[in-house]
Amino acid sequence: MKFFHFIGMTTLLVFLFAGACKKKDDDPLANVDCSQVASAYNANIKPITSGNCVSSGCHNAGSANGDFTTYAGLKAKADNGSLNKRVLEAKSMPPSGPLPIDDLKKIKCWLNNGAPNN
Repeated sequence: MKFFHFIGMTTLLVFLFAGACKKKDDDPLANVDCSQVASAYNANIKPITSGNCVSSGCHNAGSANGDFTTYAGLKAKADNGSLNKRVLEAKSMPPSGPLPIDDLKKIKCWLNNGAPNN
């Protein structure tokens, strides 16, 4: 009986690990080629934050949540990792739902390049 329990648990673990690997392969942000993605702050990132973060009233000037009306305010969240964690990993921001994949790619590449003020 213990043998069958061991086999059952082993099979379950194999399927769980296989499923975890598959999810990473399915992540459209996993293998983004940033040389092909426009990710300048003024041209690409600021319009995303203005349309999704500032317009909702969550990240306006003086907000306790962080001020995304300025480069410095957004850069602070980029530097402490919370922008990556909330927008790209957890996809919990904005609260209305994840951003379109093209916007997520722009943010990812901008962060990967050191979040420059360009």
